Amino acid sequence: MRVFGILEPFFKALSDGKVIRLTVAWVLRAVGVLGALGGVFWFLTFVGLAFKSSDIGLGSRSAGAMAGFLLFSLFGLAFGYLWLAICMFRARSVLALGDSHFTVLSILSILFRLNGELVFVTYALVGLGGCLLVWFTNINPFSQFGAFGSQVPFGLAETAGFLGGIELASILLLVAFFGIVVSYALAELSIVLVEIALNTRGIPAIVGPAQLSVVSRAAPAAYAPPVPVPAAPQPSACRQCGQPLEAGARFCADCGAAG
Repeated sequence: MRVFGILEPFFKALSDGKVIRLTVAWVLRAVGVLGALGGVFWFLTFVGLAFKSSDIGLGSRSAGAMAGFLLFSLFGLAFGYLWLAICMFRARSVLALGDSHFTVLSILSILFRLNGELVFVTYALVGLGGCLLVWFTNINPFSQFGAFGSQVPFGLAETAGFLGGIELASILLLVAFFGIVVSYALAELSIVLVEIALNTRGIPAIVGPAQLSVVSRAAPAAYAPPVPVPAAPQPSACRQCGQPLEAGARFCADCGAAG
């Protein structure tokens, strides 16, 4: 019906991937803005804790706690900036893909990379900032991890100390490392699937019997194998004198006439 004709441009753009690319790009920009706001919230929260350190039971450690919370709040600003920058960069990458028969797989590869980068940034910053926070405040963060916290060396200690901060940073940095490696591996797997599909489309179709018969009829005659011509039978007697001829002789031995 003609009344639905106004939807044809939309479906055409959807099949070409334009709508999908544009939608994903705007979603990534929105996620980047939310991440930046989360970084600002992180910063303001720990700045507030820094000035309330004497009121939350830290006592004589309030000076170190203030310095630790202030340092950790700066990691929140770094988190917001990096989150926004990564999302904006990946949004531009999605828009730069161009038309393709495999738009969704290409976008999926970019999203896998984005996920790995965000996981790496988040856990790395929390690990490094948390390490400084533990050093300055002498608070044991593993006490908040429940059953998991009791399995680490400093989980049952009253304070984590210097080694506890290093342990916290090491655990979170390992999570960040494995997160980005797994995500990049999934991204490369998506690219491999696209390359396999493209190479498969380039393979010529198998020629069937009907096509073979057409090719054989169209082949030039010069390529046909030569047909042997049987030699003419040689007479066994001389036509001139009637004497028998020797095998293979071209002339009669008696009269000399040609056989």
